[in-house]
Amino acid sequence: MNVKDLPAEFLPVEENIRRAHAARAAYVGDLIGQGGAALSRALKRLGAAMERGYAEELDRRAIEADAFLRRSVPRYRV
Repeated sequence: MNVKDLPAEFLPVEENIRRAHAARAAYVGDLIGQGGAALSRALKRLGAAMERGYAEELDRRAIEADAFLRRSVPRYRV
């Protein structure tokens, strides 16, 4: 059924339906955008955490490899 075939009293209802579809499309688009931004932030945090862990591992290996530095770092026994 075409919009032109509708009686005149249904035209305002049809316009409300069109606005509702547009509002829903905008809302869904906003949700997708926010989800993408949240995923991007999470991946950046994960990358930063992995980078910190890698840097600490390099420091630990450097301390183990250097005899003088190994003596200067206190050992704590638990």
